[in-house]
Amino acid sequence: VALGSCSPTGGGDSVDPHPYDCQVLLIKRAERGRHGGQIALPGGELEGNETPQETAIRELHEELGFHAADPEHDIRFVGSLDAAYVPASNFLVQVLVAVAPQTPQITPDPREVAETLGAELGLFDPRHEVHVVDATEEGQLLRYGVIPVPGERRVWGLTARLLCELASRLAKA
Repeated sequence: VALGSCSPTGGGDSVDPHPYDCQVLLIKRAERGRHGGQIALPGGELEGNETPQETAIRELHEELGFHAADPEHDIRFVGSLDAAYVPASNFLVQVLVAVAPQTPQITPDPREVAETLGAELGLFDPRHEVHVVDATEEGQLLRYGVIPVPGERRVWGLTARLLCELASRLAKA
């Protein structure tokens, strides 16, 4: 979450996140693997005895080319969301929430990230209408809800659910 314009009035001096102004950093995964091409939160698997925060720092560096622990970026880990199990990939996803006064210089690794985008967290307010999509994936007819984001992109599935949870929590803060 970039705090640059993150206040009820849109001013950049507040450190109180407001879900209708904050920007979340999203990635479009490279076109490989099970979730290729999807809009997602940056991240990946724990390695060895890493803590979730160590994993987040490593993955941000590997995927986006910046070191989240570098004091220059002033990135602060402020909490986490409820863990969520994903049966399709057999992962237990733990989202750590970090804030920064501005988005660091990003240099995506094209093997993992096709592009990056920012989206206002308010787009994920769970009170908004969800758009329904009918699609065919791997020969299966599917109907699912999506949340449109800038650039004619759409967020769906677990990523949408997690961002709705974050927006809801911040709205109550």
